[in-house]
Amino acid sequence: MKKLSPGSMAAAAGMSAAVALLMLFSAGITRFAALSVVCLFVASLMTWIPLREESGYVWALLEFASVTLLSLLISRGSVYTYLYILLFGPYAIERYFLRTHIGDRLLTVLIRFLILNVMAASGIAFAEFVLEIDVLSYLPETTVLFQIGLLEGAFGIFMLLFKVFSLLFDSVIRNVLLPRR
Repeated sequence: MKKLSPGSMAAAAGMSAAVALLMLFSAGITRFAALSVVCLFVASLMTWIPLREESGYVWALLEFASVTLLSLLISRGSVYTYLYILLFGPYAIERYFLRTHIGDRLLTVLIRFLILNVMAASGIAFAEFVLEIDVLSYLPETTVLFQIGLLEGAFGIFMLLFKVFSLLFDSVIRNVLLPRR
C-alpha cells in the first residue's frame, strides 16, 4: 500500500476533526440521550482515520488536541465536551497503542477497561468538585455493585462497537476516503 502525502494526511486529520466537532456540537443540542451517545461514539471514531496511516500518532494527537481546544471554545464547557476529552476522544489512540505494543489480547482488554475506569472516576470527580454537578444522582437507586456492573457493561459494549466499526473502516471505507495513487 502506498504512503499518503503530508497534505493528504493533513486533509484527513482536518476532515476527521471537523466531523468530530460537528458530532460534539450535535450531542450538545439534541434532546435525546441515545442520539447524544451515538454522536459521542462517532466523534471517538474520527481519531481512528489518521491513526491508521504512517506517522498516524502525530496526526491523531494533533486532531485530538484541535478538537479538544475548539470544542472547549465552541461549546463553552458542555458535559459532552468533557466526556469526549476524558473518555471517548483518546480511546482510539490508547487502543491502537496497546494493540501494537502488547501481544496478549486479554491483557490489552483489561488495560483498556482499567484506563476507562480511571478516566470515568476522574470525570466523576471533576464533575462533582469543579463543575458542581451531582453525577451520581442521575444513576438509578440501586446497589453500588449493580452500578459498577452497568458501567462495565457500557464500557464493554463501547469497546465491542468500536472494534466492529474500526474494522469496517479499515476494510471498506479507508480506501474510498483516502485513495492512494
